[in-house]
Amino acid sequence: MTVLNEDLSEIERAGRRCAVCRSGRGWRRFEVVRIAGRDPVVLCGGCRARLGDEPSIARRTARDPEPAPVQAQRLPSPAPADDQRQREQRADRLRVALGKMDGAFSTAMVAREAGLNDEKALARLQQLERRGEVRRVGKRWSTESLPSDVEAAMDRLAAQTSNLRIVRGPTRVG
Repeated sequence: MTVLNEDLSEIERAGRRCAVCRSGRGWRRFEVVRIAGRDPVVLCGGCRARLGDEPSIARRTARDPEPAPVQAQRLPSPAPADDQRQREQRADRLRVALGKMDGAFSTAMVAREAGLNDEKALARLQQLERRGEVRRVGKRWSTESLPSDVEAAMDRLAAQTSNLRIVRGPTRVG
């Protein structure tokens, strides 16, 4: 079986894929079927055996275009709007899991609670950190707000002194 240069150019133009099954296996054995009034059609061996010389999906030429269905032209597709609404209604699993967590927590704890893998949870936590919704505390994460300067100083003092008890009195009004 000799393959003509015209056939090779048609096979290349079809992306080395069968026009019916879109398979690319054994593309060197593809055959090009030429039907009068239509563009050449590239077929693999299996589709050629099934369909013969009249492949049903043979592309038509520009002279003989197939008209588009009338209903498809009038009705816009509602899919994007529905998909948008579903995203808005669906709660963010990671944020729900963060609401259940108290204090500091690890990435693995959040991932397990949210039902995500660790890599996705880490990426989302970093995204939330950039927005200021969570903060990194060492190797852990926290949703608590940053302590004020006085609270941070008192916590450092308490950490440095083991036998000293710090009692914070009531705040004065006035």
